[in-house]
Amino acid sequence: MPYADLPFVLAIAAIGFGLSLATYRLFAAHYEWPMGEWHENRPALPILIGLAALALGVLFAVLRGMDPNSGYGGYAIGAFGLALAFLWTAFLRVGSQISLFLAPISAALLFVIWNFGPNALEYNTVRSEVRELRKQIESQFGLGREGQSNGTTTPRRNPPN
Repeated sequence: MPYADLPFVLAIAAIGFGLSLATYRLFAAHYEWPMGEWHENRPALPILIGLAALALGVLFAVLRGMDPNSGYGGYAIGAFGLALAFLWTAFLRVGSQISLFLAPISAALLFVIWNFGPNALEYNTVRSEVRELRKQIESQFGLGREGQSNGTTTPRRNPPN
């Protein structure tokens, strides 16, 4: 069953922003659009960053497309990625600067989620983990407080002296 989850969206972003970043100098020079300092003075850096993000997004799309349960997931990632690159570069003309941040961020997040699972970016505090551990210990050893209902407790009364 095809579905759009976070890695799907991040792969689209990596392809779109990476392709936009890799090709922006070519279009900017041809159409005389403004370029940032990196595109003018160090053109290899944005191109390499864009190609790395593009390669990771395409690799994810190919591997997802090979999964028989994904339907047309790989093709959809590629098509939406190309559409994002076209929109980002041709219509918005913002591919030169902001893609320097968005391409590596989306590629890095895709890499983390792809390699470490969908819960890799989940945030749990120590307090919530301690609370869950306390509940497990109380239920296992029967240490629950009297008067407790649905997680609320009644105040303890001290015995008279």
